[in-house]
Amino acid sequence: MDQQPPFTSRIGLFLILLGIALLIVFFGSGTSQADHYRYLLGGLVVLFIGFWLRSHAKKHGEPSRFRAVRGIYAKSKARSEKKKEKQKKQQQKSDDSYPIRTDFH
Repeated sequence: MDQQPPFTSRIGLFLILLGIALLIVFFGSGTSQADHYRYLLGGLVVLFIGFWLRSHAKKHGEPSRFRAVRGIYAKSKARSEKKKEKQKKQQQKSDDSYPIRTDFH
């Protein structure tokens, strides 16, 4: 249960969806004779409040669901980088042992 987003974040998401619905109603009512600017204004205000609530909600820590897989991946990545460094050193060593002559006449 402790993996759920905070309450304010959920309210923000609800308000974002409500704002989008109000904007859809406004654009859908464009074919009617009456102007429904209150849907536009209400939709924009509710969207703003929803985004504000979502952005100010407490952020979650990193999920611990796949921490074992991430650990294995990190170790594998470290090994491959170490192997690349070793190959790079060997390449430099082999380049140093056989200098290329550039002073041909």
